[in-house]
Amino acid sequence: MAKYASLPDFIHDRILKKKRKLSSTGSLNSDKIKKIEERMQIDFVYNSNKIEGSTLSRGETELILRGMTVGKKSIPEALAGKELGHVLAAQNHPSAIDLVKKIAFNNTYKITEHDIKMLHKIAMNRIIATAGSYREHDDLAVHGASFTPPLFYDIPKHMKELVHLINNNPDELRPIEHAAQVHYDFVWIHPFEDGNGRIARLLMNLLLVRNYYPFTVIKQVEKPKYLRTLKEMDAEGNFESFLIFIARSVEQTLDTYLSALETKGKSKFLPFSILAKGTQHSADYWGLLARKGRIDAIKEGKTWKTTKQVIDTYLAEQSQN
Repeated sequence: MAKYASLPDFIHDRILKKKRKLSSTGSLNSDKIKKIEERMQIDFVYNSNKIEGSTLSRGETELILRGMTVGKKSIPEALAGKELGHVLAAQNHPSAIDLVKKIAFNNTYKITEHDIKMLHKIAMNRIIATAGSYREHDDLAVHGASFTPPLFYDIPKHMKELVHLINNNPDELRPIEHAAQVHYDFVWIHPFEDGNGRIARLLMNLLLVRNYYPFTVIKQVEKPKYLRTLKEMDAEGNFESFLIFIARSVEQTLDTYLSALETKGKSKFLPFSILAKGTQHSADYWGLLARKGRIDAIKEGKTWKTTKQVIDTYLAEQSQN
């Protein structure tokens, strides 16, 4: 499988700076870090399943993951009317994440096809009868995609190539590039009857965690852009948009950790609609720069935010060009 694209250096360098900053904040075993990781796991499970059509709210997802009750009602009663498959997808995810972390933390371990099948078996347990087995038919539609997955009898060949890419990184890709390429290639192969998107995001995170990045969340509010950038690769061979999207998701996860850990001297994040008033540019202009990764920004819900310092720095750099 060929190398698709390289991450622009200005994005890569900015992310590395944040990664180093997170590493320097103290022990990753601190209680504060553990609480953030618990929150981020809920966010990952909620968003990953929501992207696949789950009707569960974040609160309902948290109830399932924590095994809590609502008043005198048990979880099944509290979730009456919810589709069983959606509840099971939430219940299964923590065990799948545990397997991802177990593999990731063993840097010398070479992942196998069996591991990927086991990951699928855990994630899709009781949801589909073929959990843990490659599909044996071609009559499937990939929602929102503009490609046709390979024929089912070619899946083992393509999966062997993918496993080689995961374990050997033959093009010497940087971690985020490597993770994004594995994600895309896995989705293209579409080896399972269902659950491919969930497994792609878990495999992506396996490589990120192995390289000391936090478990990265792709937010369901970003689903249209997520699918659009995948489709651009399918139709046009434009991998850079997808790569930048994944990089920005990694960066925003780092921002979440740093924001939760920093209590002093933290710059105030403001919406572009406010910051744009002090510039010659519109909020839409700043939003476009943020989406392209040209400026450091975070997205809360559907609102892009950054600091006045980021805006001032960008304007100063442009005035020198």
